[in-house]
Formats: sequence, C-alpha cells, structure tokens
Amino acid sequence: MQRFSIRRLQRDDASMFREVRLEGLARHPEAFGASYEEELDYSLAQIGDRIENSAIFGGFADDGTLVGVVAVARSKGAKMRHIASIWGMYVRPEGRGTGLSRSLMIAAIDEAKRTCSSIRLTVVSSNAAAIRLYESLGFKAWAVDTEALKVDDIYHDEILMRLDTRA
Repeated sequence: MQRFSIRRLQRDDASMFREVRLEGLARHPEAFGASYEEELDYSLAQIGDRIENSAIFGGFADDGTLVGVVAVARSKGAKMRHIASIWGMYVRPEGRGTGLSRSLMIAAIDEAKRTCSSIRLTVVSSNAAAIRLYESLGFKAWAVDTEALKVDDIYHDEILMRLDTRA
C-alpha cells in the first residue's frame, strides 16, 4: 500500500497546490464553490497569500508528488472565532482508497481543534464516499442547501456538516 506524508504547505508550495487545485476544479466542478476559470486567473503570489492565510495540508507521495490537499480556516469575526471551516478537499485518483483522505482530514481537524470548538464543511450531496468519510470522523449533517451550486445547467445540493469538538 502506498504511504503518504502529510505536512502543512508553505508559500513555496504554491505551484504544486495550484496544479492540484485546478485539477480538482476541472474534474469535479460540482464539488467546489470556486470555479476553474476563476482560480486560473490567480497568480502564484495570490495563491501563496492563500496558503499563508489558511492552514493548507498536503499529502505527498514518496517521490515528492503532491497527491491531495485540504484546507482549514478560522472565522475572523469576534463572535465567530470559535468556528473553523474546512475547504478545498481533493485527492487525486492515485491517492484514493489509500487512507490519504482520512489522514488529510485528521490533520485539518487537529489544526482546527487547537482554537475552535466547531468545525464546519459542505459536501455535494452526490459524493457518497466523502459523506461516509466525514461521518466516520464525527461530522453530522445539520442542513441541506438546495440548489447551492449550478454547473452548466445542472443544480447541485450541498450538505452542511458540523463537528462539535467540545466533549
């Protein structure tokens, strides 16, 4: 079985992050609020800023290839600083079924738990594998955003999920 190392991305990982992010947006546009066309316009400096302003974790193969990513950001407002949002989860096909997705999510959850008591994410309702993963990690669905995204002429519902870290 393939093993992956997980680490927080740094500014100089911007090019690799951009490549994986664009791949995810192109292959699964229904799974992300962002669009391939919008992200294509971001400069490496802007992507570096994004990396510095969020905790973005990467899963690396033994040869140094970035195979998967996930990000977590803490809410900024004084009344919402207890909430972290997980975003941008994507694992390339060669990393699926290996435990990489779980490892990335655990890194994101551990980061969020340091300062937040509530972790939230959204997942397109058609992504059964992701929903199973999130539920296995303790996330609970709390709402459905009907027709949250429109890709071409097809609407996609998103499930809003939450993990309460106070136990």
